[in-house]
Amino acid sequence: MQTIHGFIVTLHILTGALSLLLFWVPSLTKKGGKSHKQFGGYYIKAMLFTSISGVISSTMVLFIPLVIYPTMPEHAESVAYFTAYLRGQYLFLLMLSLLVWNNVRHSVAVLKAKQNLEQLRTIEYLWLPALLIVVASIALYQGITYGITLTCIFAPIALLNAIGIARYVYQKNIVAGAWVTEHIGHIIGSGIGAYTAFFAFGGRVLFEGSPSLQIVSWILPALIGVPFSIWLSCKYKPKSSVNKSPSLKPKVVKS
Repeated sequence: MQTIHGFIVTLHILTGALSLLLFWVPSLTKKGGKSHKQFGGYYIKAMLFTSISGVISSTMVLFIPLVIYPTMPEHAESVAYFTAYLRGQYLFLLMLSLLVWNNVRHSVAVLKAKQNLEQLRTIEYLWLPALLIVVASIALYQGITYGITLTCIFAPIALLNAIGIARYVYQKNIVAGAWVTEHIGHIIGSGIGAYTAFFAFGGRVLFEGSPSLQIVSWILPALIGVPFSIWLSCKYKPKSSVNKSPSLKPKVVKS
């Protein structure tokens, strides 16, 4: 199991690093252009693999922590303490992985569905945001109980993200072209989650001697990504009138 987990984590790190680099190409190139579509596709594939592998590796530790990490560090007070520590760390990573997975999947789905939201109102689609709500709720409880700052910050964000997806899917009125800003917001949200995961685990090592720099590195992706998302959304915000989605028939788009 250790070998399998280590292999998954290695692939997770490699594709995650690739995703962090690929993120900027579609973000900064002309929307709808050749580079945007090509590198956007690469980013989505790499990030889907990264997030799903993160879910798998985190779940393995949550269920069998001492099998994956059989050697307890010297500073650990007890086996129970070490197990709780591992589960706390990997619950947070599971939440971030689910957050990124939700964002990437939703950003693609809204472009395909456009105004025909009926196809997203299914168990097959909504199980993932529902799972994120459950995991984020548990993480928030844990964060409040044990005073974990990073979890207290990002668990509410994950909850709002999942609830926002459900609200979008079940809205009665939709502005024609609103899927464009929905796509932008969630694709950038996936980048924020990925960079946060990187700094939460990699930054902890880089800034080990400075807790204040650790906290800054944790919130920096959101401080940069949220204004960037708002700016892009305003730039590409549709000016069409509101349509009633229940009465709409999906438009046939020729490829």
